[in-house]
Amino acid sequence: MRILVASWPGFGHLLPMVPLIRAAQRAGAEIVVSTGADLAPTAARLGVRVHRSGATLAESFARLNGVTFGELPPDERPLVAARHFFGAGAIERARDVAALLDDWRPDLVVHDTLELGSATAAVAHGVPHVTHGYGPTVPDTARFGQVVGETIGAAGLPDPITAVFAAPYLDPCPPGLRGPEPNPWTDLRPVRPTAGEAGEPDPDLAAALDALPHEDTVYVTLGTVTNRAPEIFRAVLEGCVRSGVNVVVTTGPDVDPAGLGPQPPGVLAARYLPQALVLARCRAVVSHAGAGTMIGAVCHGLPQLCLPQGTDQPSNTAALLPTGAGLALEPGEVTPDAVATAVGRLLGEPSFRRAAQRLAAEVAAMPVADEVLAEVVHEVAGAA
Repeated sequence: MRILVASWPGFGHLLPMVPLIRAAQRAGAEIVVSTGADLAPTAARLGVRVHRSGATLAESFARLNGVTFGELPPDERPLVAARHFFGAGAIERARDVAALLDDWRPDLVVHDTLELGSATAAVAHGVPHVTHGYGPTVPDTARFGQVVGETIGAAGLPDPITAVFAAPYLDPCPPGLRGPEPNPWTDLRPVRPTAGEAGEPDPDLAAALDALPHEDTVYVTLGTVTNRAPEIFRAVLEGCVRSGVNVVVTTGPDVDPAGLGPQPPGVLAARYLPQALVLARCRAVVSHAGAGTMIGAVCHGLPQLCLPQGTDQPSNTAALLPTGAGLALEPGEVTPDAVATAVGRLLGEPSFRRAAQRLAAEVAAMPVADEVLAEVVHEVAGAA
């Protein structure tokens, strides 16, 4: 079995597919991961062959010619992103992946929700394909996909969106977190998510975590895209310190933690730490409400304080709050006092923990990636 896994060049797009990649490796499949050059080193660390395709994330932003999504009217942002960000990126990736398929024909293509270049190449080459989700469905996903497809079609390539929505959708979102938004895929297959991989043991990191002075620890992150907000980091850190908890904060690979200024002994700051390792030691999470962080916290049954900054974060927050497993502060509400109050509630009111543990139980009941992959592969083989 040959499997091509294609990812938009963002950590939050590739990492949710790692359990399926690991399942394919255990099954003895030959795997190629296709993504932008910036994400290629991360993919290579999975022990797979990497194919570089399309633009990098930085190149994609640069091609917006100074357009800032946050400055656009809210109803225009998704369509601009669909045409000029994901649509334009899909055209390049489709052509690069098509060249790969001419020489190396996979039995199955797996792509994330917003990476439709590989789906375009798969449709053109008659290769079965499935979509791998990464979180709750965002508003107007169907229309967003249609605009991406129209953009691809206008470039003289086959519009893949009808075939994409008809193919299986591997959904790592637990039922209670799916929210009210309709999912345009007609063939939903739940697949159990994970909080990530802990990686090799790191004695120095373990010692630093063990040395933190307080009983309770909170994990803080703003992800890897909306993480350039030092004022948010500082307000969150000050609020958590006032709450008398340890804070483990990651600023993202491209942001120097030194920019946060001097911190007390209860704060451990780094560019990146394995989420799975950190969450196992925490009692709550304060984050941008990115899907990967949110679902990672759910896997560990941790209550969350959501600080949505943009992209899919507001809709992720809207999906979490009705479960009772979290609280939220909008950008203008993030002050040290507000953070301290919210963290105090998350840690002091048992209802938040109970609600988070109910979501964790839903995750535990979902089929593991090995089972889902075996089912999809069986269907592919039967259709051949």
